[in-house]
Amino acid sequence: MKTDFDKVNEWLIQLFHDFMILEEQFLKERDYADVTVKELQILTLIHTLGTARATDIAKNQKLALSTITITLNRLEDKGYVVRERSKADRRVTYIGLTEKGNQLTVSHREFFQNITQNLFDSVYGTTENKLAGELADLHSSLENMK
Repeated sequence: MKTDFDKVNEWLIQLFHDFMILEEQFLKERDYADVTVKELQILTLIHTLGTARATDIAKNQKLALSTITITLNRLEDKGYVVRERSKADRRVTYIGLTEKGNQLTVSHREFFQNITQNLFDSVYGTTENKLAGELADLHSSLENMK
């Protein structure tokens, strides 16, 4: 017989798998097949920050700066990001989204808002506040594990 721990473990694995599949489907269905899920995460982060330095992105993603630089080069070649040198300090380069990158991230945000709306519709009137609190706790736990 499975314990509650085993059940939660299986559900978390399945949820992560489901989200990866949904992300991949989102990219293919909206003609963004040239973008990987990891690249989409970086674009979403840039969208959230407005503009960012490569070092900011690397710290946030817990990846080496060289890995982020390679990814940003690819995204720039594909037309999703643009680099701008700081006027105050020419050694500093800021990464921003192009119109194409912005369209993708806005569409992605709407996609997940629909998923969230479906989730809330399924628990309406029962546990939405508890769900929000539990998800916040889960996020905090995961952040502490990084």
